[in-house]
Order: sequence, then structure tokens, then C-alpha cells
Amino acid sequence: MNLANPTTEHIGELALRRRRAGEALGADTAAIDAHAAACPDCRARIRALDEEQRRFEQEISFDRFAAGVERAARGASKAQAAKRRPILLHTWVAPMLAAAACLVAVVTFAPRPVINKPTVRSKGGAGINVRVAGVDGQRNARGDSPEPLVRGERLRIGYQSGGHRYLIALTIDDHGVVQALSPEQGQSLALGDGSEKATRYLPGSWELDGAGVEQIIVVMSDQAIDVAAAMRAARAAYDKVGGNLARMPSLDLPGEQFVRTFAKP
Repeated sequence: MNLANPTTEHIGELALRRRRAGEALGADTAAIDAHAAACPDCRARIRALDEEQRRFEQEISFDRFAAGVERAARGASKAQAAKRRPILLHTWVAPMLAAAACLVAVVTFAPRPVINKPTVRSKGGAGINVRVAGVDGQRNARGDSPEPLVRGERLRIGYQSGGHRYLIALTIDDHGVVQALSPEQGQSLALGDGSEKATRYLPGSWELDGAGVEQIIVVMSDQAIDVAAAMRAARAAYDKVGGNLARMPSLDLPGEQFVRTFAKP
């Protein structure tokens, strides 16, 4: 697309899908938005993507489109598990994942209570939803108690930004092992500037290995956070309560924090 005159060419297919899903595309973001506002053809393509996603959600279950990915090796040691990477879908499915972000029906859960943390500011409207998928179908993970998992079930993390600009997702288990899910290193994931209430899904799925209890913690903030610092904060909170995940306080990080707990088989 010609950024100097954004109405002279149409938006490329991948860029259109990514922007529709709310992703920030750097310097191209404003040009893409301007073109979409001025171009009837591209607006029609966006409507077609909406219809495509509606059919996709009706006809293809979570576990079907997640099938065929490389599963994490079973029985790996915790040292190996600490290096676990998200189970990404085949390349041809990736654009559909971006489109799926806007339209999956979800339940929003309240953030973990803030304990003596004046740096944490609530914007309101932010939340998460974790979808669980397996041979028996898919469901929303519960918010009031640990969600029991069956071996082989996989998770996807959805979020409503509530206006926050950055996100980190990590896990900690009852042995104190902390793992970064998204992103795996560097700084927080930069969120798109789409609707604050729309649900987006992180472009990956995860299978929690081992046994026992494990928590997913999502931190949404207005400033970027170092992933390594977030992992240290999770371990510090774990140590503070002697390893009792049920009593873990909020991490010593800015932003809003949301927690889902899982009981692994």
C-alpha cells in the first residue's frame, strides 16, 4: 500500500487481518486505518472477514483447528519444561488466529485483589478469559476455583485490554517454577489500539505439563515491563507465602493482574 497516498492501493490480505484483530503495525497503522475508512472495497473485505470468522467459529471447534501441532514431549523434566514454548499453529492458520481474536464468546473475570500496592492502577474494563480444549470439546476455565485439566488439554489466553497498552503472560507452579508464555523474553507484548472491550486471543496455545497446581498470571499495564523482572516478581511472591499458591499476593509490578488456576492430572 502506498503510505503517502493510502487510498491508491488496497490493503494486503495479511495486513488487513492483523489490523482487524487490533494489532499495532507500527508506522503503517495510521495509513491502513485511513485507507480502510476511505475505501469501500476494503471495508467490504473486512465485512467478508467477519462473515468468514462467524462460519469458522460455528463449523470448526477449538481442538480441531488446534490439531496437528507439535505437542510438547510428555514426561519432560521441570528444567526442560521451563524452556517450554507456546504451541503455535501451522503457518496457514496464523491469519485465522488473528481474525478469531475478535469474535469468540468469552466470560470476563475480575482481577486479582491488589494488596498494599499503590503502583497498581485499575482502568476498569480489563479482563481475561482462558479457553480449555480437549477431546470432549472446549470450555471457559472457571474463575472461583482451580480448573481441573485432563491430560492433553490445551489452553488459549484471551484478554480485554481495558485501554492498557502492554501485556505479559506467565505461569508459576506449586514447585515455584516460573515460565514466561507471551512474550518469552524481552519486554511486554505491545497491544493494538482497537476496542478496549473487544476480546483478543494471544496467537498460541499451551499444554501445562507435569502434575499438581499451576497458575497463569496476566499483567496488563500502561508501560512496558521486562519479562525477566516479571518472572522474578512471581518467584518473590511465591517465596513470600512459603509456596502456597492460594495465598500468593499480587506481583510487585504496575498494572492490573489476572489469575487463572489449574489442577493438572
